[in-house]
Amino acid sequence: MSGAFSIRWAVVIGAVLVTAVTIAFALGSGQGAERAEERLLAVSWGDGKYGPAFYGAYVFLVPEPPGFRVHARVAIGRGNGMFHDCGDIGRAASEAEAVARFGTITWEPTGLGIGTGRGRYFLPRAELERHR
Repeated sequence: MSGAFSIRWAVVIGAVLVTAVTIAFALGSGQGAERAEERLLAVSWGDGKYGPAFYGAYVFLVPEPPGFRVHARVAIGRGNGMFHDCGDIGRAASEAEAVARFGTITWEPTGLGIGTGRGRYFLPRAELERHR
């Protein structure tokens, strides 16, 4: 009788743990999505040799006191999970500085430009289109 009792308690405890982990994951995922939106600095879709609006440039902030790292990645196509990670393209002391320096995205025949001025990041089109 004590063996059946122990198994029942193990099942109940297991069910409670699974429920707690599921709830924690759901709550954590929602918070992460909000933070991701808040960190987004700029987005722009550009044409490629495989079609219009084929590449999507995403520029976002990564908090790193005393300021932010500015990071970029380029989606290759839509909905397939492929991307080119540009890595960190700069630093900024504040969100306002990051917007001023890296908030402009330009698609040029020779490649992708992010930002303005001296710290501008440039990804040559030949490197971007190397995915195929």
